Amino acid sequence: MDYQGHGGQESEQISQLQSAISAGADIITGTAYQNSGVRSVAETAAEGGVPFTSYWTMANWWTPMDSGPEFLQYQIPEVVRTGAATARVLFEAMGGSGNFVHITGVPGHVGSHRNAGVERAMEDYPDIERLGDPIPSEWTRATGRQAMSDFISQYGDDIDGVYGQNDGVALGAISVLEENDMALPVVGYDGFQETTELIRDRSADSGDPYIAGTFAAQPFWQGGYAVVKGYDWLHGWRPEVPERMMFGGGVMVLDDSLSQDTFSDLDVSFTEPSQYLDIAFSDGSSPYDWEAMSYEESGEDWDPQNLLVPVRRDDFSQLLWTEENKPSNYEVPDVYDDTELFDGVEEDYRERFENGQNPYA
Repeated sequence: MDYQGHGGQESEQISQLQSAISAGADIITGTAYQNSGVRSVAETAAEGGVPFTSYWTMANWWTPMDSGPEFLQYQIPEVVRTGAATARVLFEAMGGSGNFVHITGVPGHVGSHRNAGVERAMEDYPDIERLGDPIPSEWTRATGRQAMSDFISQYGDDIDGVYGQNDGVALGAISVLEENDMALPVVGYDGFQETTELIRDRSADSGDPYIAGTFAAQPFWQGGYAVVKGYDWLHGWRPEVPERMMFGGGVMVLDDSLSQDTFSDLDVSFTEPSQYLDIAFSDGSSPYDWEAMSYEESGEDWDPQNLLVPVRRDDFSQLLWTEENKPSNYEVPDVYDDTELFDGVEEDYRERFENGQNPYA
């Protein structure tokens, strides 16, 4: 294994990948900093003949089929729905009324489309108001601090809650709230270890700002799944088209002041912070059976151990693909009109998840 950080520089990432492939790397998994960089990474993998699994970012109007067989899978949580779910958590922590501020992610990043989920949730909470325009960030604690400082300068004690687009900006916001003695609820997204520990250790009645909840895309599982499927690919397994772009499941970690029953209509799993920490940050021991996850090792009985749902044509808007940014000469592959194929793959994955192993069950 070799982990490389590209610092947000596409040229640096491509250079690292080319060097890794030359040195004998057989599998690539990771995230391009910008949507536009996915093509370059996919092309690098294709030139090296190695399978590539991509997370979060995705080029506009371009599928793994447009790249070649090496682009094994693109995977992301269902951003609008999960963005709405974390907004619901914040609004309930605020008591269903009041004013919140919104720190977004990198403009144009697919993950930033959680904005649409926030707006969808606001429709169900007429007594909730967003103060001003959302402030974008670079997904970091430092940019979260700056945004929160700007919001406090502008709105002060009128703020009743903070929506952080990821845990990095949420933790940055928490630090500024602490400095200003503002005991407000904050939500994040990603399931950072520090965020989850804060949920576990600081309650809503502590008199301090606190994390009301975070949605975790199960990065521990994601990394292992990419290696397993890359291993299967190297042994001759090839995914069907619906398997090559999929929404990955995750879990919501809640502060103990909130009841899971309040969110029973949401199609997400819930877990206690201690359970999530034990699973996602286990020290050397894995809660997943990686061999059972492998088609090569387990055959037709392989078990994904997480819910995966194919991305369909109707879901393209969640990837920020719109008619306005669609190239005039681009045609979506005809297979995306094969409803029966997509239905079959979705049913198969759902049955495997429901009948298989789930550490959070």
